[in-house]
Amino acid sequence: MKTMKHIIGKSVLGAAFITAFFVTISCSQFSDAYDSDELIAQEALRLPPDSNELIDITARKSNAVTRPVSITLEGIDNADGPGGTFTGIMTHLGKITGVGGLGEVYDIQGNVFKFRTLPGEKDIIYAANGDEVWAATEDMIITFNSETTAVYTQLINFIGGTGRFEGASGFLEIENGTLEIVGLKTNGDPLIRTSHVGNGEITY
Repeated sequence: MKTMKHIIGKSVLGAAFITAFFVTISCSQFSDAYDSDELIAQEALRLPPDSNELIDITARKSNAVTRPVSITLEGIDNADGPGGTFTGIMTHLGKITGVGGLGEVYDIQGNVFKFRTLPGEKDIIYAANGDEVWAATEDMIITFNSETTAVYTQLINFIGGTGRFEGASGFLEIENGTLEIVGLKTNGDPLIRTSHVGNGEITY
């Protein structure tokens, strides 16, 4: 593992491992549609026709609710630099695409590497309707079983979003991730492909 340790440990890997966090193979058990109880409620104050007062129309979100969430994914690094992209399917979001923020390998013990998202960085998951969910890897433990393949576990935290996911929180746990080094980037860093299924909960 000496060669792999040198290649992976020498630089900040962007979403190299974080994309291990997202991107998917189609999974028919998830729906692209939103749950009916998750729509924004609207209220209109109806006044008599002869009233001089303005009609007050407001739109507001219902109280935040915690829901189970699942994801199936595959990811690939950016061949020209840090970061990566992913696609997939995720409950409450439908078909997803996304980009991974920068991260770092912060500890190496033999063939075991530990990875996390850098402070201030985030992964952006785009829902089918364009809303965003933001996430960051708290800890990812990668165990190489050869020079080019590894398995991993990962804890991902939701740290906000846009649209109906504004202020989102929660987590995903990855227990069965697979990682493969499929080449080298133009800067010499490993080009990594990842795949996993995750489960957790999201509050929004």
